[in-house]
Amino acid sequence: MRKTIALTLLAAMAVAPLQAQAPVREADEVIRYRQSLYATIGWNFGPIAAMLKGERAWNAAELKRRSIAVAFAAVQLDEAFAPGSDAVEKTDALPEIWEEPQAFADALREFQGASNQLRIASAGAAEEPIRAAFERTRKACKGCHERFRAD
Repeated sequence: MRKTIALTLLAAMAVAPLQAQAPVREADEVIRYRQSLYATIGWNFGPIAAMLKGERAWNAAELKRRSIAVAFAAVQLDEAFAPGSDAVEKTDALPEIWEEPQAFADALREFQGASNQLRIASAGAAEEPIRAAFERTRKACKGCHERFRAD
């Protein structure tokens, strides 16, 4: 199972450069997709945080499942910031995403890598590696928000 998930995530990351060849989508469709991915990430990241803070009962199977969902949604974000999806409606995405595409891509890769490490750590039973991977993911998420998201 772990091997299948790892191969799926690697395949998703490998085809990310092909997004330029993907069919052109309407900007409002891209925005809805982007927002749904972030909602999925938040939906799953919150309970992980609660478990690590002791606010929710520790459930290794749930933690693993939720970390897989976060990592999977993270790699899909490559398609969620298409050109033109910044000018249709007011969103929390700042113009810097499109003005500084390399800086944004670097921040996104950091989040994707960190969330994948969280997924890998969550496959084990040891709590400390999960905590460390969670913290790295949280910091990558926060770093991107501070620079590229309006609050």
